[in-house]
This record gives sequence, C-alpha cells and structure tokens, in this order.
Amino acid sequence: MLTLYHQGSSVCAAKVRIALHEKGLDWRGVVVDVLKGEQFQDWYLALNPNAVVPTLVDDGRAVIESTVICEYLDETRPDPPLRPAGPHDAARMRVWTKRIDERLHPMTSSLTYAASHRHTILDNNTPEEVEAIIEETRDPVKRQRKREWIERGIEAPSARAAVAEFDNTLADMEAALAETPWLAGDEYSLADVGMTPYVNRLAMLGMEGFWDTRPRVAGWFARIRARASFAPALIDPVPDGLARSLAENGARSWPRVAEMLEAGRAAGG
Repeated sequence: MLTLYHQGSSVCAAKVRIALHEKGLDWRGVVVDVLKGEQFQDWYLALNPNAVVPTLVDDGRAVIESTVICEYLDETRPDPPLRPAGPHDAARMRVWTKRIDERLHPMTSSLTYAASHRHTILDNNTPEEVEAIIEETRDPVKRQRKREWIERGIEAPSARAAVAEFDNTLADMEAALAETPWLAGDEYSLADVGMTPYVNRLAMLGMEGFWDTRPRVAGWFARIRARASFAPALIDPVPDGLARSLAENGARSWPRVAEMLEAGRAAGG
C-alpha cells in the first residue's frame, strides 16, 4: 500500500492527496507534525533529506517533491489519467506546475503568515515572547522576514509581493480559462490539481475577492469544489482551530489586501 507522510494544512501535501483521491487509490497517511519539528527527526530525514512534507513511499521507496510525486502517481497508476494526451496540452500543464513551484508557492507562506499567523502570535504572546518566537529562527534572512511579517503584517515587502503574485496568477488563469474549461485543455489535469490548494488557501483566508471580477476563475473553483476529491483532500485534514484562525485573521487583513489589489490593478491599467 502507498504511504503518504503529510501534514493537514500543507498546500504541497494537499496536491498529492488530491491526486490520490482522484485516482481512487488505497493509501495510508502518516501525519508529520511540522510545527513540532518532526520533519527534522532522523527517521524522517532518512525518507526526505529536505525535511519537508510530503513524502510518498511506494514499495519501500521514497518519492519526494509534490509535483514529482503527482507525476509519479500518474505514470505508475495511469487510470484515470491526470495528464493531457496531446503533447501541446501536456506542455501547457507543465508550464502551470512549474509556475506554481517557482513563483506561487514561495509567496504562499508570506501571505498566510502576514495575513493570519502574525495575528495569532501577537494576540497570544507578550512582547518578550514575540521576540523569542522571532529569534528562534536561526537563519538571519528568514528571521528578518519573519520579523517583518509579525511587525508589519500585510505591509511587509514580501507580503505585498505575494498579493501581487497571486493577483497576476489569477489574471492569467482567467485568460487561460477563456480558451479551455480547464487550465491545460479540455480535461482536468495536474495543472488543476496543482493550482487548487493555492486558490483554496485564499478561500480559507476569506479572500475570495481576488476573483470577484474573474467569472471564469470563480466558475473553475466552483467546479473544483464540487469534485469528490475536494473535501477529503483539502478540508477534512485541516484542524478545526487552524481553519477558524485562518478565516478570522484573514478577515482582519482582507480590507488592506483589497486596497492593494485595487491600487495595483489601477496602476496596471
């Protein structure tokens, strides 16, 4: 049986869970509590030296990197297929999955932390405890970025860049969906699998306003939500407390995000 080492709120793990559910595969899930640092334990590093989730183990062999895992599943369990049959659409699919990995994914932690997690930290800790939380990050670059997220919230440079990147991605999705019903053609594919957790993260933050003026994206997401894979892959694994904090804190940040979107779109013509 396939074993997936994952974590409930990880967008990368969600991609793989979607693929597993879409293919109707039997699999066993092992939760790796990244908040407690379990990903750094020796047993997990033996599976994934990058110390991130997810990791898929198939017949005793580990496969890492969520996009690679999804393609591996489609190659080894090809029915139903999640890649377009034609080479042109297959290339379109890979352009989307490459964009997600290289451009959108790095922005997701910035937006989530600045819009939501920082409120939880500031609301539940003294100034001295907040400083200790910042200082526990050893890497100086990451520590400074964390400080900016906590102190400046959505005004932090990386958070503002994340808002712009999400907006640009959704604009390109709207254009692509004007040509075909799914991102890489006429059939649902790994491009749609890959994008789903990121659009859903905006929804969990109460930021559906990103696509208020994008009816094709709205329609795409409605069809995504109606798929049988959606709830078990994206909703059920997320702890209730985390889901509530994302929604409540995201609502606190949304008015400023909306102002940024309006200003950015006006400047872009």
